[in-house]
Amino acid sequence: MELKIGPDELSRALAARAPLSSEDVFGAEALTPPDPGPAPGSAPSCHPRVSAEALDLLRAAYGRLLGEGDFSQVLDLLGGSDRFVPEHVLESLTAPAPSARRAGANRRLMLQVADDLNEQPSLPFEDEAFDAVLVTLDVGALRHPLEVFREVGRALQPGGLLAVAFGQASHDEAHTRLWALAGDRERLMLAEAFIEFSGAGFTPPTSLTFLRGEQAGERGLEWREGRAPLEDPELPHAHLVLTYRDSVAPAHRARPPFPPPAPQPAKTKDDIRYDEAGRPCCPYCGAPMGRYEPPVTIFEIDYGVDELYVCFEDSCEYYRRSRRWMRSQGHPGFTYRFMFNPATGATGPLPDSLWGGLRSCRTD
Repeated sequence: MELKIGPDELSRALAARAPLSSEDVFGAEALTPPDPGPAPGSAPSCHPRVSAEALDLLRAAYGRLLGEGDFSQVLDLLGGSDRFVPEHVLESLTAPAPSARRAGANRRLMLQVADDLNEQPSLPFEDEAFDAVLVTLDVGALRHPLEVFREVGRALQPGGLLAVAFGQASHDEAHTRLWALAGDRERLMLAEAFIEFSGAGFTPPTSLTFLRGEQAGERGLEWREGRAPLEDPELPHAHLVLTYRDSVAPAHRARPPFPPPAPQPAKTKDDIRYDEAGRPCCPYCGAPMGRYEPPVTIFEIDYGVDELYVCFEDSCEYYRRSRRWMRSQGHPGFTYRFMFNPATGATGPLPDSLWGGLRSCRTD
């Protein structure tokens, strides 16, 4: 994801909660449809290349997300969410325009709503009118995403939920270049950027990928947090990026819709396996571990050896969990990696930064 705004300017604007324009951040060309654009009146009648399995996953995800009467005033930003929400939510579902109300599978109507927002990125609702906003499948059609998401923040009550849902990456002429040319991981990053760069006071967004698990419990739904790529990208899957205005919704504080997996016992040297070359593999992700030479520091940390083994795989479950933990403790720039001391057999966390400081001492 290439930005047109410098990191220092972006940081200052976000710190001051200054309104940023989508064109200043992403560039005007990136926010136009790829060539050739759709011919007038040629919009398809349903969302292309979104499999039936992915649509079912979104229905199951929305069922968990919206609960049993937890949200009573729900804005369906682009229309079409009535196909996915639980039946009891239908009565409280509001669309921004008559054309989007109960749009069902008629994508032409949904894209017309997006076009209206592209012409005038504002919502005809009072402040704090809703306790949830759903953006289903066509967020990539928005040409002023930051401005629209600022409006969403205005229309949400404190603690209100914002959910952005979409299927696995595929080319779509109705979407902007920015979105149409992005893969799964980049689309998750973009959805997070639309939320964070809007400056609307949203909490840090959470990205989730949904799959159909054979033993995934209720509804057969399995979810993974973060942007790590799937081992098999061809598996049917869907994505959801969720956030809240100011703080987590009370219903979700009491009962998180997508709780993390139950803690597992820490891995030890007995869990480590070795590859054909005799190199230890991380017991959390299976990747061969890299050689690491501990530096001499002013803190006088002495591991008693000249070399450790460290998992440098960024998609490792251990590394991803540590990022979430450090962020929850107020240290968003830091994390830790799994370490194995071959001389003593000790295992455990090795502190690192998100800028990859440990890699500077990698020796293989």
